[in-house]
Amino acid sequence: LWFDERSGWATSSAFTAAPVPWIQDYISANPVSADMGKVWERMLPVSAYGGDDEVAAERTPSGWTRVFPHVLGEPAAQFLLHFQMSPYADEYLGRLAALTVDRLELGRGIGTDFIGVSFSTLDLVGHQYGPASHEAQDVLFRLDRTIGALLDHLDARLGRDGYVLALSADHGVATLPEQTGGQRQPSTELIAKIDAALTPLFGPGKYVAHTAYTDIYLAPGILDRLRKSPEAKAAVISALEGMPGIAQAFLADEVKAPAVRSGADPVKRAAALSYYDSRSGDILVVPTRNWILSTAATTHGTLYPYDQRVPVIFFGRGVPAGVHDGAASPADIAPTLAALVGARIEPTDGVALIRR
Repeated sequence: LWFDERSGWATSSAFTAAPVPWIQDYISANPVSADMGKVWERMLPVSAYGGDDEVAAERTPSGWTRVFPHVLGEPAAQFLLHFQMSPYADEYLGRLAALTVDRLELGRGIGTDFIGVSFSTLDLVGHQYGPASHEAQDVLFRLDRTIGALLDHLDARLGRDGYVLALSADHGVATLPEQTGGQRQPSTELIAKIDAALTPLFGPGKYVAHTAYTDIYLAPGILDRLRKSPEAKAAVISALEGMPGIAQAFLADEVKAPAVRSGADPVKRAAALSYYDSRSGDILVVPTRNWILSTAATTHGTLYPYDQRVPVIFFGRGVPAGVHDGAASPADIAPTLAALVGARIEPTDGVALIRR
């Protein structure tokens, strides 16, 4: 189940042949449209928030400005997007998660139950306003209460020793480059450089089909031509690496081998760990630190600490209190939870950080 800004709550036949009746009943009885016209204002006094509320580099969804307050549904056509980008979406999801625990009687059977909840408002707000914005800070202040309410529900329903929880994030994010001394390099400029580099060798043409941040997808047949022509490959790589804001560029072929995932080159190792053969780009580029290749206020997807470092928190039955400074990764969550509940799983990239 997820929330789509075009239609609201949605699911897929990959998961269920029809909407789950009790979920549908809850959504019908508690329509998000009840928040139409609701005003999102800071939860705490302004003095509790760091930095300025208005920063020129912030982006805004239609109808909102760079400063509080934000009205949901002005204009009305933007209501679903506004709701999705407000802390009220996280609060609704928290209540739906608690309902799911009750209706499915999770944790009350003889087996091990699992529920996954993704609070995604911070991601949406962060891309538009940046991680240091008052909007992002307020989402976190409110999310702390939302998660606290869900934990209180689990305590009341199952007892404090009746469950184990893991909390993490799938990525970090860059600070707005205007706040760090970095800059922006539009992807259109990368495309232009590749076309210019290949025109003397292949003739005039459009050689790039698409870009997705650090992934460049070449037009059909062009990758094979680069593989066969060291001169053309060198021309493209040289053109990209000569651009401001580009630290490194290479063909994806260089990170396909399994050994690269544990190799000594930190750049290629990071790229290999993110590479998926049928989906990733033909050319991979690495931005210079604090530079971004996006028109969004900010984004993520590099090997730099601000993108990689996220919390990994375990809480509940079998988890000893403490803070650990050793290496850890979100990839360690699945094997750790499996070890704590005594489940057997196939080998993964992660390791169990705690055992029963």
